[in-house]
Amino acid sequence: MRKPFIAANWKMHKNVQESVEFVDAIKGKLPDPQEVEVGIAAQAFALPSMVQAADDSGLKIIAQNAAAEYSGAFTGEISLRGLADAGVSYVMLGHIERRHLFHEDNELVNRKVLAALQMGVTPIICTDETMVQKEVNGEIHYVFQQLMSVLRGVSLDQIKNVVVSYEPSWAVGYGQHANPVLAEEGCRQIRRTIADNYTYEIADKIRILYGGSVNPDNIGMIMNKPDVDGVLIGRASLDVDNFLRMVNYLKNDQEK
Repeated sequence: MRKPFIAANWKMHKNVQESVEFVDAIKGKLPDPQEVEVGIAAQAFALPSMVQAADDSGLKIIAQNAAAEYSGAFTGEISLRGLADAGVSYVMLGHIERRHLFHEDNELVNRKVLAALQMGVTPIICTDETMVQKEVNGEIHYVFQQLMSVLRGVSLDQIKNVVVSYEPSWAVGYGQHANPVLAEEGCRQIRRTIADNYTYEIADKIRILYGGSVNPDNIGMIMNKPDVDGVLIGRASLDVDNFLRMVNYLKNDQEK
């Protein structure tokens, strides 16, 4: 059974002190890490302090981006070797804002994914709804072309260490509403795409998250979908109480 993964994406919010205070406020109130995995993606300068603050709480600290190169003359970039040394567990790659605002393409994201896997930092690969129809054994399958381009060169052994986040462009941003049915359909098609290109056994083990307008009111409906293994939460994760409500969604549902 795939372990649920609830991850916050703070984007360009919170300084070091605010980030550490947030971790201190939640780390004693998180769900059992054997049942639900929880992570926070914060700005690079706060990551080492957050790793130290998280201690043995089970909270995973996530980088929002990294370079495809391990070291060298790349002023301003973030080294995966440095992230691994700092105790960072995961790195988000290919986020829709990185693509739209900083013009990252599939080739660059693919290089970053391969570099992360080589360094032992688990990539959370963000992908949108770009897909094409393809006939497989007489059936029409919807193939996430962007995702498969980013996974080029990822082996059968390596794909097991990947997390995928489905973040459709229609659901990202202010004033949007997450649709659990569409979230499930996108995640289901991603799993089918992975099965077609790797194996069904592997696809069944890979965690697929949904990102886009997730909040305390809809997280339960989204997480109840069979192919949604977790969520990537934006602005709703900035508040301690809201975030705790979301990471403890299983407990809250049982108490209703």
